[in-house]
Amino acid sequence: MRAVVLIPGVPSAVPYADFARELRASVPPGVRIIGPNCMGVYHAAAGGRPGVNTLFINEKRLEVKSSDTANAVLLTQSGALSVTVIDKLRNCRPFRAIVSFGNKFDVKTGELLAYFAADPAVAVIAVYLEGLDPGEGRAFFERARMTGKPIIAYKSGRTEAGARSAASHTASMSGNYEVFRAACHQAGVILADTIEEFDDQIRAFSLLAGKPPKGNRVAGVVNAGFESTVGADELKGLTQARLCAATVEKLNAINRHGLVDTHSPFLDVTPMADDAMYAQFVEAVIEDEGVDCVFVAVVPHAVSLKTVPETCRDPDGLASLLIDISRRQSKPMVVSVNAGRHYADFVATMEEGGLAVYPDIRSAITSLDTFVSAGVGRPNGEVAPGAAEPARGAGGGPGPARA
Repeated sequence: MRAVVLIPGVPSAVPYADFARELRASVPPGVRIIGPNCMGVYHAAAGGRPGVNTLFINEKRLEVKSSDTANAVLLTQSGALSVTVIDKLRNCRPFRAIVSFGNKFDVKTGELLAYFAADPAVAVIAVYLEGLDPGEGRAFFERARMTGKPIIAYKSGRTEAGARSAASHTASMSGNYEVFRAACHQAGVILADTIEEFDDQIRAFSLLAGKPPKGNRVAGVVNAGFESTVGADELKGLTQARLCAATVEKLNAINRHGLVDTHSPFLDVTPMADDAMYAQFVEAVIEDEGVDCVFVAVVPHAVSLKTVPETCRDPDGLASLLIDISRRQSKPMVVSVNAGRHYADFVATMEEGGLAVYPDIRSAITSLDTFVSAGVGRPNGEVAPGAAEPARGAGGGPGPARA
């Protein structure tokens, strides 16, 4: 099959319908079109085959990195959004492929979903949409219902002003956002409320893909009391774990300063804990059979921790120790680092090691909560976001709401 990526936009003086009609008359049979008004495609090299990258940003401005464990796909109507997400998640290197499709003259979102759903190396699909063409919404959500993989979506053009902007940007009809939301819920699509949540959830679902949760019981280890309190306030699908007697005994042995309430599932290890002690507390908690997932929150300013650029990559530093724990354990774990640029290397070390790291406790807990809820479903049997229902045959039940 032959394909063309049309990167240029459509001149504002030319009605899109006229442009589409002329383009349709010019395209030879059998040629598929991505775009126009897009940045095209990126696909990492794999299996001895070279990759492809039409994202025309100089590598000094945007270095696109992948890895052997990259398992996410980004499908985006906005080319610029692909650039910003790549940059924000550059240390995680989650993307196996990116498709910027712009005006969707030919290739539609449903086709892209079907293609990447069939790729066994893809674990999560992220979709940014501004609008859906007539009939495209039905095809998209039917595909989403059958995918069986987490689909994370963000829909812009929700308001009247946003819809006008979408129409001028990609000639898209934005549609009713409440209908879109209802259809996502029915199809098992995880709908992010903000663009920040969209980025956060890509990070969680990609990096935690090999650690499916067995339940929703969460424990945490922090070195600042306010983070355990804020973390507890953010629980929705998660519930606080109860530590077993054997775990409490282990914690008491580690608690040589006597400052930690070892019966609490959200341990405040205080700024007195050094790297080794901090990691020992985390490992003791994550090994408890009554704990299904863990969050670790670090205020890295404590002088007892190796978190500064000169020491953060040391093998006995907290970053290396947490990476080692995560690699040896099968339970999902997220990390929050509440600090400024001086600790960017500390964060980068953990991200490069495969940890899902967030800049604040709320983002960490919300992302973990969404990931776990998608994996274990809800108590009343309702399908959780991202856990698609089994495909139904004709007449097997109502389809998704129209979008």
